[in-house]
Amino acid sequence: MSRILITGGAGYIGSKLAARLSVFNDVVVFDNLFYDQGPLVAPVFHNSYGQIKFYNEDVTDWSNNLIREVINADVIIPLAAMVGAPLCERLPEQSTAINYQWIEDLVARLRGDQLVVYPNTNSGYGSTGSEICTEETPSNPLSLYGTTKQKAEDYLLENHECSICFRLATVFGWSYRPRTDLLVNNLTKTAFEYNELEIFDGHFRRNYIHVNDIVRAFEFAIDNRDRMVGNVYNLGNDDINCTKKDLALKIRELTGARVIDVKGRTDPDKRDYIVSSDKLTNLGYYCASNLEYGIKEMLYHYENFHSNLVEDVCKNY
Repeated sequence: MSRILITGGAGYIGSKLAARLSVFNDVVVFDNLFYDQGPLVAPVFHNSYGQIKFYNEDVTDWSNNLIREVINADVIIPLAAMVGAPLCERLPEQSTAINYQWIEDLVARLRGDQLVVYPNTNSGYGSTGSEICTEETPSNPLSLYGTTKQKAEDYLLENHECSICFRLATVFGWSYRPRTDLLVNNLTKTAFEYNELEIFDGHFRRNYIHVNDIVRAFEFAIDNRDRMVGNVYNLGNDDINCTKKDLALKIRELTGARVIDVKGRTDPDKRDYIVSSDKLTNLGYYCASNLEYGIKEMLYHYENFHSNLVEDVCKNY
């Protein structure tokens, strides 16, 4: 049993990760509930299957509680971040402080034997043409979000040997703290509500992964730390690499929504790439949830749990 500290542990990935890891570990969570998601994630911290200690604190304050828990942790998973290009552009100072500067502060307080499992974004690959991105592909972030996350990854690997970094594909699926802005979740929501999808830049290629598979990957890293430390791994489900148009057609198959190709519009998000996760899967990791599962899961929740509370949390994103 390990003592695991998760910052941002009441977030989209963090709430599911905390729930799973608490089954066999002592889990400590810090989160400032930036999106007022407390009532949605409360079941995670009041459960019968594990021990979770929760602090409603902003980690950039470096409270005595946080300093103590960092010292006591065997594993640290820094999920607290300003996530996504639009949010980082809107709040550049806060984004730089939490996405990058906080990692410098953390490293200065670490012992050499403490494992850090860090989530970067693979959006740092930018737009790569026909090349398949591996971990050796040069970084080309197109946003402040991608830049700050890549700088944090670089700093961590250069200054703390006991680190494992993941570069996450576009995430989808339901969580205790839901997100409807993510591409799969958002297009599914639009198809559910309007029975129509307008697609532009449909040829742009993306890679995806279900939130449950990200949780499994973090658990895999903790269990295989001796084989993985000091390295970065792409984390996506390579079986569902596809274009935006292909994704829309899959949603149409499951919802019956009409797909409209829109000419003369372009997406401010210029990412266009295919990423290989072979380095991780060659160690024995595999993804368990495909696109069809995730789309059906989102449809189920949109149909049955479309509450005002969920709407308010998602609007705040």
